[in-house]
Amino acid sequence: MADINKVAMVVTAIIVTAAIGFALLGGITQDAPVVSVPTAPAPVAQPPTEETEVEMETEVEMETEVEMETEVEMETEVEMETEVEMETEVEMETEVEMETEVEMETEVEMETEVEMEEPSGPQTVSVDIPAGTSVPGCEETNECWLPSSVTIQMGDTVEWTNSDTAAHTVTGGLPADGPSGVFDSSLVLAGAQYAFTFDEAGSYDYFCMVHPWMVGNVQVN
Repeated sequence: MADINKVAMVVTAIIVTAAIGFALLGGITQDAPVVSVPTAPAPVAQPPTEETEVEMETEVEMETEVEMETEVEMETEVEMETEVEMETEVEMETEVEMETEVEMETEVEMETEVEMEEPSGPQTVSVDIPAGTSVPGCEETNECWLPSSVTIQMGDTVEWTNSDTAAHTVTGGLPADGPSGVFDSSLVLAGAQYAFTFDEAGSYDYFCMVHPWMVGNVQVN
């Protein structure tokens, strides 16, 4: 029994000692001073100085100059493009004019060559009497004489050559009216020729008296 009382006393002493310790610790914590952390002061807006205003004005002037220079450059580019377009148009017009002049000169040269090639003296024009004209049908294609109509100058000669196997005549006039009496070859045998020189201007019809469907014409200028 005595031992139990001793144990109880020891436990009681321990509990009391712990309570006193907690009480003291709490007092110390409450009495500790509060430390405040200093904060940085808020920046105060400063009024613009003269230097700041000058800098701002300088920036505005520089921006204005840059804008003006840009506008000038754009206008210069537009003017240069316009000049290039105008020069191109002038070059194209010049080329067209040169081509036109060359074409005109070429035409003149060709006409001159033609004039030079045209003979100045009397000429002989050939007319063929094709094979098979002794049978009707050539009049449908206008091929009884080749060519069926010729144009010559006064003083020129027309020579007919009979390429047919049958004999033909070259007689001035028309089948309906009969011979005109201006020229008449009489019979032109196969392979033979007949020539007549026209000294007066006019239109001369002719036909074959043996084959009256064969009609031709000579135009004399």
